[in-house]
Amino acid sequence: MLRKWKKVICYIFVLTALPYLITIFINGPMRLSAPTQKQQEVAVMSEGDSKAKFLSLDEYGMGMLAREIPMFMDIEAVKAQAILVRTGIYKKMAEKTGNDQVVFSGPYFSVQEMEKEWGDHMEEYYSKLKKAWNETKERILTYGGKPAYTPFCRLTNGKTRNAAEALNTDQYPYLKSVDCSKDIEAKGAFQTKEIKGDTYEIAKTDSTGYVLQVKNGEQILDGDAFRDQFGLVSSSFTLKKGKGKTDVTTKGNGHGLGMSQNTADQMAKEGKDYKEILAYFFEGTTLQEVAEILSETE
Repeated sequence: MLRKWKKVICYIFVLTALPYLITIFINGPMRLSAPTQKQQEVAVMSEGDSKAKFLSLDEYGMGMLAREIPMFMDIEAVKAQAILVRTGIYKKMAEKTGNDQVVFSGPYFSVQEMEKEWGDHMEEYYSKLKKAWNETKERILTYGGKPAYTPFCRLTNGKTRNAAEALNTDQYPYLKSVDCSKDIEAKGAFQTKEIKGDTYEIAKTDSTGYVLQVKNGEQILDGDAFRDQFGLVSSSFTLKKGKGKTDVTTKGNGHGLGMSQNTADQMAKEGKDYKEILAYFFEGTTLQEVAEILSETE
């Protein structure tokens, strides 16, 4: 009887172990690996959502990166942009007050949106996206031991703006005017748009030619507000008045602060790496790992 039960147990063992044995035979021995740490999550509220959803910081960050810089640009320029994206995320988290949850609303691309945007280039561009994000992992720009303010634009009017003039504050001394002369040679550097009305006049510009104030009769408009009101691509523009209308010719693309993506791309093509690119646009900041910053504050 005992011998019979031993046979039964052996049969059960073989049947139970058979799938595992087949797997080893086909794939080789299973490799043991340490359990992975749970990824940090962030709350994201997209336009049209009724409540926030949670994404891993990497998924959200890569989605923002994919949306904010063209993937045909050089990998070192994309890496520089990855640092700016990550810095912005950690800056918002660092500025949290009280027990309120930090909710991000910055637009980003889902994988499906990347496929739609990139089409046949999806595999190539997604590989570059992952490479840029992972090879700058956990690194951000800091100033005074805190995440820095790291704005960017697609094209300048030939120079980046000085934050002291553009924002009327000395809080960001690392945002200085630097040369980006190749920007005005780029496609789309100059655009003209007709707007209604012929009473607008440029009242004040900064030292780099960006408009600070526009006068409309007795009304004074902020230059950036004027740009937003009329859907202009740049805050650097000239006005040519006609009968009942005004032609607005813009120079550059964006607000002109921080890093010019076009110049970053040109620098990368000339052999500069992302660290050199960031040092050029944000002189005085420090490239640090998040863990290093946290240890300093403990």
